[in-house]
Amino acid sequence: MTEDHIVSSRSAAEPMVVLSNVTKEFRVGKKTVTAVDHVDLTINRGEIFAIIGYSGAGKSTLVRLINGLESITGGSLTVNGFEVAGKRESQLREARTNIGMIFQQFNLMNSRTVAGNVEFPLKVAGWDKNKRAARVTELLEFVGLADKAKNYPDQLSGGQKQRVGIARALATSPSLLLADESTSALDPETTAEVLDLLKKVNHELGITVIVITHEMDVVSNIADRVAVMELGKVVESGNVYDVFSNPQTATAKRFVGTAVKTTPVGGEAAELKERHRGYLVNIEITEGNTSIGKVLSYLGSRNVSFNIVQGGLETLQGKSYGNLTLELIGDVISIDAAVAELKTVTRVQEVR
Repeated sequence: MTEDHIVSSRSAAEPMVVLSNVTKEFRVGKKTVTAVDHVDLTINRGEIFAIIGYSGAGKSTLVRLINGLESITGGSLTVNGFEVAGKRESQLREARTNIGMIFQQFNLMNSRTVAGNVEFPLKVAGWDKNKRAARVTELLEFVGLADKAKNYPDQLSGGQKQRVGIARALATSPSLLLADESTSALDPETTAEVLDLLKKVNHELGITVIVITHEMDVVSNIADRVAVMELGKVVESGNVYDVFSNPQTATAKRFVGTAVKTTPVGGEAAELKERHRGYLVNIEITEGNTSIGKVLSYLGSRNVSFNIVQGGLETLQGKSYGNLTLELIGDVISIDAAVAELKTVTRVQEVR
């Protein structure tokens, strides 16, 4: 598939996965627990979509609904036009051949070689021996493990194991790849390598990728759009930059706080005010409203000096966002005038 075709598919926004009012309930003893609570979500063909949430948010259950490993309690769920709800296991098995899955703990068969692990789903699918061998060779070259075909999983690093998992998931040429916490067991450098491979899968093969994670860095590195889950609900969703540069919910704000310093409050604010006797403000930096240079020029034009007390910037989808906490030093009239000007282009909040 050419890159032009992939771009065209994205611009057309053709749905790959559609969840309409989807609910999943479990019986735990005498209680009913709602793991997925009336979720509406559309994931488009050809995109990388992240579902982020803390433990217990319902994101992994949502994945099991998408691949038919769990049945939905209510609502409608279609994958590539196929309605998952109410189907027999034989029908679901056939649909799953179009869905690849990779896992946090790799789930490789230790008794089989790397080639044997990648070949296994092809044997299950009934491919003949020669076609299986050619496909395995192709996939191992694609994931950069052509020289490891005869090795066993216990001879591989964690990153190499996950590459085998990705190759195996791609064996039957699925149009959808589900990655459930696929980098949680990896160190940062290896995580970056695996995410680069997932981007390669998406861009070169045109495969839709759904990434389930609790890590903000994963979302910022790889995703086009994101849904934030909390207690079984999707509490916020949209373009990654829009959601995390301007979070609307407490959950999204917590994730942003793991990547960049946010507005200091409570004890942190009190400590900063004790150490810095000037006027403390927190200034939002986003691509669309201002830049660090503009902030500094506004202050300088009013003869206000400053110290950068804390803050941080993050880059998402080639655009920057973040916060700076500044100590403003000058006379009251000049500071008030500078802050008033800043408020015309960005959000400014006094640190209290």
